[in-house]
Parts: sequence; structure tokens; C-alpha cells
Amino acid sequence: MPTIKQILDMAKSQVGITEYPPNSNSCKYNEAFYGHPVQDGVPTAKDKYPWCCVFVWWVFSQFDPCLVKKTASCENLAQWFKDNGQWIEPGKQLPGDVAFYKFNTNNRFTNHTGIVTDVLGFNDINAYEGNTSEKGSQDNGGAVLLKHRTSNIIGYGRPLYDEYKTEPKKNYIYGIDVNEKQGIIDYDKVKEAGISFVCMRSTKKSGNPDPYFERNLTECMAKGLDYSCFKYAYAKTHEAARIEADGVINLLQDRKMPIWYDLEDDTLIPLGKDGIEGIILAFIGECKEAGFEVGIYCNQIWYDNYISNYLKDKYQFWIARYGPDNGNINEEYPPKAKNIVAWQYTSQGRVSGIDTVVDRDVLISK
Repeated sequence: MPTIKQILDMAKSQVGITEYPPNSNSCKYNEAFYGHPVQDGVPTAKDKYPWCCVFVWWVFSQFDPCLVKKTASCENLAQWFKDNGQWIEPGKQLPGDVAFYKFNTNNRFTNHTGIVTDVLGFNDINAYEGNTSEKGSQDNGGAVLLKHRTSNIIGYGRPLYDEYKTEPKKNYIYGIDVNEKQGIIDYDKVKEAGISFVCMRSTKKSGNPDPYFERNLTECMAKGLDYSCFKYAYAKTHEAARIEADGVINLLQDRKMPIWYDLEDDTLIPLGKDGIEGIILAFIGECKEAGFEVGIYCNQIWYDNYISNYLKDKYQFWIARYGPDNGNINEEYPPKAKNIVAWQYTSQGRVSGIDTVVDRDVLISK
């Protein structure tokens, strides 16, 4: 995770870069700097378009390409911050925030953006902006400049810098759970970021191993991280549950680790509490016979509505409960369960060494 200073230094290093030819909004020249393809699919590298928003993404992408949304649309970026609970009203801005402006009377919510470097007053800032000019309040120029803004600011987006994260009240032990979506993980950086345990997907719905399982396990062992695995439940019969268990057992062989049976698929709900209990017990029984300890993973809704009292009394639980689900731990939304050992507190976590969002967890001590 970059620091605010790193982001601002990177933006500052681009001041003075201009379009070529002048006044072209040409993506061809800027392709070497800011004209990267965007998720929207348009514009392409051959198009001409205002590039203030792509400049903002480019600055952050030098450290973490997922820290802000990859888009050429200021409106899309502003909405992304809003959707993720990271929108800041004027007067509460801080250095490192992404400022959004509206300079005309069309129906667009915002049409220009930049990165705040100095807060001078209530809505008085200096910001590094791409595709701007020296003239007044122009939002479509041809250069990266440091601009002083006191008007037309509608609000700010706040990236999840470590400096702005609320420190939890407890000394938690932090972990992550991963699958192939996280790709190749740099476990040196993960460990340096304070992660102590990893729960990795074992087998997929097909029964084939997660393609990154062996690498994840090898790295955890080499880096001294605690580890376990999970199996997402699809089984709707006892026999199918035992087959799921056998797939995990064959994958692990003699490598002993806790196994978590992941109960959250909506297609199991029609089985009812008794039917779900039978599925879980068939899976656990097969694993225990092979010498493995098994716990139950589920979200709070599943625990409250579909898990039997017998299971609640007998087995350990890993419970997912997110609250705003904005990447931070929110202590107003702790899970409530018997025999709980871990809390998955977000699906939108960020950890150094992982290029995507990742589920983040903490151990619960009784």
C-alpha cells in the first residue's frame, strides 16, 4: 500500500508533461504515460479523449493498480468512491484525496478530477491535475499541472491509505482466505503487512485442485504462516458430501491442517436445517476418519437461519459479517456465534503483495 507522500511525489514528477500535438487530446502520445486501456472498453488507444481521470489512475497504478477504479470517466470514478463508502464531503478533505469538479451546466455529475496535495481552507486546495491548463478553471487543457482550486469542487474520493484507516480497538491476529482469483501472491510482502494466517481453497466445484493451492501451501510453510484450507459446499446428498471430502483428503494426503466446510450456497437452502445438518455431518465424518479436524464456515445469516443447534454446540465456526464491506474492520458488526474462532470482516480487503481485493479475517479470542 503506497503512502500519501509516495502518491503525491509521483503526481508531482509528472508536472509539465503535455500532449503532442498540442490541443489534440491524443491518446497516441499519452499512451506511453496515461493512455492505458480502460475497463469500459472505450476509448481505445486510437481515440482522442480528455485524460484527467486516466492520469489519476496512472499515478495510483504505479503502486497498486486496484487502489482506485481503472476508468477514463470522472463520473464512474466518483460513483465508485461513493459505492465503496469512500466519498468525502467538501470541508473534510485531506491530502491524497481525489478531488472532483464540475465546470459546466450539462447533466454530468462531474467532468474533471485531480489529486489533492494541500488543504488550504474549507474547500480551498492545491491539486495535481492531468489534461488541464494554466488558464483559470479550464478542465480540458493539455498538460499535467499543479492547480489552486477554490470553487467548482463537488466532493472527494478517499483511497484506503494505511494512514487514514481507523485502528481497531483490539490487538487482533490478522489473516486472509484466498483462491485462484488472487493469482500469484508475494508472501514476503503479505507477512510484512502483518498477516499471520492463510486459509486457502482446496478443490473447486469440479473436484479439481485450486490451481494455486500447492504454491500457496508451499509459500505459507516457507514463510512460517499458519494455514488451513476450505471446501465450498455444493453437495445435496450425503454421498456427494463424502465425495467432496474425499477430494480434499486426496489433495492433502498426509499434510495435516484444519479443514473448513464452507456453507453459503443458496442451492442448499431448500434442504432445510435437518438436511443441511446431514450434509455437514457426512463431510465432517469422512474427514475425521482420515485424521483431519473440521470446522464450519458460514455467514451470519446462514448461522442464524440454517445451522442446527446441534452443530452450533459441537463444532467451531468461522463467521463472515461485513457491515459496510469497505475493506476496514468495523467493530460495530462483530459476528455472534457459539464456538467462534475467526471473523471474516470484509471481502474488499487490501494487502501488500496481492494485486486484487481479498477476504480479510481476524482470530476471535474468548
